[in-house]
Amino acid sequence: MKAVVGCQLFAVLALQSCTDAESERILRALELEDVAAYWAIQGQDEEKNNYIHPIVRFRVVNGAKQDLDYVQAMAIFKRENLPDEPWGNAFTYSISDEPIPPGGSSEAITLRSDTSFISKDSPRQMFLNEKWEEVRVDIFLRVGPSSWQILESRRVPKHIGAPGLEKFLEPVEDAETQLPQ
Repeated sequence: MKAVVGCQLFAVLALQSCTDAESERILRALELEDVAAYWAIQGQDEEKNNYIHPIVRFRVVNGAKQDLDYVQAMAIFKRENLPDEPWGNAFTYSISDEPIPPGGSSEAITLRSDTSFISKDSPRQMFLNEKWEEVRVDIFLRVGPSSWQILESRRVPKHIGAPGLEKFLEPVEDAETQLPQ
């Protein structure tokens, strides 16, 4: 009886290590594209305090030779003056509802920090405050039972809203001339 249980245990452990090795191989084949980090306005409380929080957005490119099924993503935000201490984080259980084919990429993944800067200053004025602390974000992925792997680290620029958003906020010069005739 002990020999049968021992063989079953060995088979389970061998299968687990193969699965882990395969997941690690797939993880090494992944890349990030269209990475953007920025700040978003969360709102204002009854005491007129403004809240902003950092966000990171990206797509995952499947560089593996097989469909990419179950991938988790995590972002850890850190203040630059305390780089070993997490300041906020965000997590998603799965980056896609459907498998991503080889060479394909995911939809945009947006991870919002659960921690905010708070100030009476307007959101844009917060960046000029003498107590402002720069923030970095580390982006991690995990495929199935693989370990977490950092794919990118970057500074969150002092910018409210996603890059490129400005073109949608600018007033239209002459709206009547742009309407179909």
